[in-house]
Amino acid sequence: MEITAITNANVYQEKTGNFSVQTILIKDGRLLDILDPAKNISAHTIIAADGLYLTPGFIDTCSQIGLKEVGIRWEGHDGYEPNENHGLDLQVIDGIYPLDQAFQDAVAFGVTAAHIVSSPESVVGARTAVIHTDGKTVDEMVLHSNLGIVFSMGDLPKNAYFEKTKTPLTRMGIALRIRTALKKLQATGRLQDVPIFIRSHRADDIATACRIAGEFNLPFVLVHGTEYPLTSRLPKGDSFSMIAGPCFQPMERGELKNLDPALYNTLFNDDIPFTFATDHPVSSVTHLQKEGALALKAGVPEKVILNGLTQDAAKLLKIEHLTGSLQKGLYADLVLWNKHPLDLTARAVRTFIKGKEVYRWEGLNQC
Repeated sequence: MEITAITNANVYQEKTGNFSVQTILIKDGRLLDILDPAKNISAHTIIAADGLYLTPGFIDTCSQIGLKEVGIRWEGHDGYEPNENHGLDLQVIDGIYPLDQAFQDAVAFGVTAAHIVSSPESVVGARTAVIHTDGKTVDEMVLHSNLGIVFSMGDLPKNAYFEKTKTPLTRMGIALRIRTALKKLQATGRLQDVPIFIRSHRADDIATACRIAGEFNLPFVLVHGTEYPLTSRLPKGDSFSMIAGPCFQPMERGELKNLDPALYNTLFNDDIPFTFATDHPVSSVTHLQKEGALALKAGVPEKVILNGLTQDAAKLLKIEHLTGSLQKGLYADLVLWNKHPLDLTARAVRTFIKGKEVYRWEGLNQC
């Protein structure tokens, strides 16, 4: 197979958080080598990247892309199944539409992979999946077809339940349903092997999520965590990590009244592992880079942010053996930026998934 060389790029260094000029070799869709720019190379295709910044592709760790199409009514919404008795048996890969326009938007903004979760209307959601953001079928896009289970707390499942039954669902009822589902998993012996994701915004829901997880001695991933800065005495250490955000979204619900990018700095200072998400289409997949920029403005170091968008996201989603880092043998999921990627004016100029160019900015020759 042919070898492609991306030469003289400012390549991201995950251990230091800095950029240094290097040459990247790609073969068979994977990273073949990372070389000093002065070293002679033999390649069939050479991409001159002088002055450009190169990072691993960004990973959106909570998204409904392809599952809930933008601008389409009920017929484009495949993320919510009203019959929650089957929640543990549903799989999001059966609902993803790979030709959703949002996938083209994703690669145009440097997002090469996404963790697909079902809609927050369901208390017990479907099995999640991790996919590349380019492909004609889900089967060729998939990185992890059956990752974990997502649960939802708060006003959205309460409202969805009321619309369906015209009877209220309390927070007590939501907690009971989550406990019941976890006991069912526990009875099958699968509970400790399945990553658990719990969506919650309000401080009381966050505390309840931690309480339930503690009852089952279960590490879990808190999703959103909007009011985490208002909580206290929550378990630390390995008990939970967080998919934080999106902070770039309208405060159109009461549960979002305390939405603030300062969340990212609080998590950093509290030493809580976290990654970034848009929950597309709640916030567009094109805003993932903005979440990083907001974290930078809030005081989070560049290295923490860039790793949170790449290698830490891959580790959380159990795909670090495939992508997320600039390591030999991993998929060549790469993005070339015209400026430092956390600069708000920076844009992706070329995006590669498995070494294949899936996006090129029309104004590339002008930068």
